[in-house]
Amino acid sequence: MGLLGMSEDRQGDVVDELLSSLLGNEGDAQQAVIAKEQALVRVRVERRRRHLVTVIEFDSSDVRSIDIEGIARELKRRLAAGGTVKGNVIEVQGDQRVRVRRLLVELGFREENILVDETIVET
Repeated sequence: MGLLGMSEDRQGDVVDELLSSLLGNEGDAQQAVIAKEQALVRVRVERRRRHLVTVIEFDSSDVRSIDIEGIARELKRRLAAGGTVKGNVIEVQGDQRVRVRRLLVELGFREENILVDETIVET
């Protein structure tokens, strides 16, 4: 028994918990960077009635670590456009394909993993 009557294993766990709470979860941040680099992103435009909508679909094994909500918030802010999140898809108002691609690269996604469909899909 060591400090305060705890076993040495439990002391290590407590120290690890304290360090991660003080330093933040660097492992989660590193995992998010890796997930962004490996994610496959499809960007297309759909015509809905008379309006165009840019659809950004994320295909990744670890979608939760990408923080789609945060990405959507940043895209909407920088594009000055409305939008929504539905599962692993972000929808942004207007034809924003070129700007979305550039912004996704700035946000940490690999350019060669961003596939942009040049046709407009009628829905």
